[in-house]
Amino acid sequence: MSETITDVQGIFSSIATKYDKLNAILTLNIDKLWRKKAVKLCNIKENDKVLDLCCGTGKMIELECRAVGESTMVVGLDFNKEMINVGYKKLNKSLSGYKFNLIQGDAMELPFEDNSFHCITIAFGLRNVPNKIKAISEMYRVLKPGGKVICLELSKPKMPVFRNVYNLYFNFVLPVIGYLGTQDKAAYNYLRDSVNDFMTKKQLRHEFENVGFENSGFKSLTCGIASIHYGIKPL
Repeated sequence: MSETITDVQGIFSSIATKYDKLNAILTLNIDKLWRKKAVKLCNIKENDKVLDLCCGTGKMIELECRAVGESTMVVGLDFNKEMINVGYKKLNKSLSGYKFNLIQGDAMELPFEDNSFHCITIAFGLRNVPNKIKAISEMYRVLKPGGKVICLELSKPKMPVFRNVYNLYFNFVLPVIGYLGTQDKAAYNYLRDSVNDFMTKKQLRHEFENVGFENSGFKSLTCGIASIHYGIKPL
């Protein structure tokens, strides 16, 4: 892909109100289940400080707020103001009584002190960050010792037959469905290409280990079309 940060900003600004619909199309609406599994793997509890990076419209934040309870604030960060605005409108309706704060910022330069959070999540967002290694390093920096990072991402199946069917559907059928659902061909093509160009599951695990995470690994979901990556900051 050759998109600049400005290009990507424009893409997400243009689809902010349609993003959830586009994501449902992209994942066949299974993303709801994947998100629940990712948050469950966080093992967060009441009063834990949680950060959701590339928070978008706040789908992970809704689950995380319910996990930590009404007395603890969950923080979300996204680089796109329009996505944050959509997120606030949604969460103000669904999270009455809960505390959350969505801020605009850069995942490669997090505006938080070292050792600030018990858990950091990022769902379908790391592949959109220009310098992914820097973002992983920043997550490591702001995690508390013993804290966990959880990264939910689309991935490519390895089973030959399923992989061939997936590639046909993902690259040729979904572009048509995506356009009919959103009337935004450029945005869909970008999201599709960002998945195709993303590092493999083993490569991402290696990058987690390189910055210092321990017990790093991944859990494949739905025949490998998505994966939950995880790591723990040493005590």
